[in-house]
Amino acid sequence: MVADASAYAVLGLEPGAEWAAVERAYKTLIKAYHPDRPGGDADRAAEINHAYRELRRARAASGEGEAWGAYAPIADLEPRSWRWLGVALGIAGVAAGAFLIAGPSASLVANFRMRAAPLAAERGPNPPLVKPADAMAEPLDGEAIRAGVAQARHVAATGSDAAMADATRNCASEQRARPSLALLDRCAAFDDAIVQLEDRDPWRDDGPFSQLAVTGRQTSAANLLSDDYLAIDSRLDRIRLAVELALSRPEL
Repeated sequence: MVADASAYAVLGLEPGAEWAAVERAYKTLIKAYHPDRPGGDADRAAEINHAYRELRRARAASGEGEAWGAYAPIADLEPRSWRWLGVALGIAGVAAGAFLIAGPSASLVANFRMRAAPLAAERGPNPPLVKPADAMAEPLDGEAIRAGVAQARHVAATGSDAAMADATRNCASEQRARPSLALLDRCAAFDDAIVQLEDRDPWRDDGPFSQLAVTGRQTSAANLLSDDYLAIDSRLDRIRLAVELALSRPEL
């Protein structure tokens, strides 16, 4: 991917590096530079997020894998080591079982089984463990996004850079005071809409609506609700697409 050479460079990789290397580099760097960590750097973290997102999109477009990236399944990692580990655990289990059956604790085991059986029958089979969903996976708040776009249209119509900067600053302060998905969606939609309405070059703009400033602000706000960087990136992408769709219509 020659076109993505700069994105690879941001992650400290050579162009065309394997996707597993991209994932490792991203996780290492984002943890090191996250603004919530001591010595973090919001601008650097935003740059890392952007580079990773570009490489992920390019990978998905090429048909090499899902946009979420690919992780090698456990079964494919050092199969010989896993096989021997399974054999060792099996032998240990058999030995422990033989000791319990033949040893002095056999009566205790039998008594425990007799007491536990009625309880197990009452409870029925154990329900499967379900991993709680990350907050970023929740559906977008359409009303909040429409409100953010409407506010951006109103403020942009004034032509005042100060008014736009004040609006995004106030939204960010509100998010820090009482974090919520609705506020995240509304504030992110406002920022994305301003960038599009003003037809700004996100890479040359060095103000509060530059690519680094917007990405850093949105990511920091999302981190108040989630520590899953991939899920955060996905939600911000979905908000951006929703804003583009809203702005393509004459009215919200």
